[in-house]
Amino acid sequence: MPDPTSSASASRPTLLVFTLGPRRERARRRLLPSRLAAWELALHRDCLAAALAAGRANGCRLRVCSPRRLAPAGDVEHRPQAGGGFGERLRRAMAGERPSATSPLVVVGSDAPGLGRRQVAAALAELSRTPGRLVVGPSPDGGFYLLAADRPVDDLLAAVAWRRSDTLASLLAAAHSGGVEVTLLEPLADLDRAADLGRWLAGLRRLPLSWLDALRRLLRRLCRPPLPPVVGRLRPAAARAARGRSPPG
Repeated sequence: MPDPTSSASASRPTLLVFTLGPRRERARRRLLPSRLAAWELALHRDCLAAALAAGRANGCRLRVCSPRRLAPAGDVEHRPQAGGGFGERLRRAMAGERPSATSPLVVVGSDAPGLGRRQVAAALAELSRTPGRLVVGPSPDGGFYLLAADRPVDDLLAAVAWRRSDTLASLLAAAHSGGVEVTLLEPLADLDRAADLGRWLAGLRRLPLSWLDALRRLLRRLCRPPLPPVVGRLRPAAARAARGRSPPG
């Protein structure tokens, strides 16, 4: 007899976080000077954790596709990145998850701090409402922070001009040429440069605890007397749309 548990798992949506990992993301594009490295790494780790939490909240199977194995929670499976350029690596990662009508795939990066449960839920709802379409979360800089499908899209992605200011336009043109309808979600900024980070921070009312701790460690070295310990758990507010590039790689 077939295993009902295995069948139920196979029909769940999948969230795939496509990332270089916190340290390599920071090495690829420094947002802050070296003395703030601890804070920047905490930011990257929290963005990855938030993306996984968004998938978990929507009942998704969780995957992290990165060049080196990271160390997330036990319910997260690692997928190695294989291939040359960004587009090839992303196509291989998506093809390996085999999106289908019974198991749609949502792909996100780890550099959009406003990403949360709402955006993943909206992508899955759109695929459920109109199967066969492509769901895209646009970034204001001309890229995108989310890509969701319930069918293989390798041929479509092969026609996209990656990591350019017209990447989103290229994706939409490829979808139109292939007869694939597209739904655009709300725009979200991702972080490519210090100016992006500054604009995003300007829209926050509170910082997550791990970021405050990183800043506190830095300020302890710079300030006298030392700062008091942080008490309580603070959560980030939704980010304002700003410039950025997506997805990372």
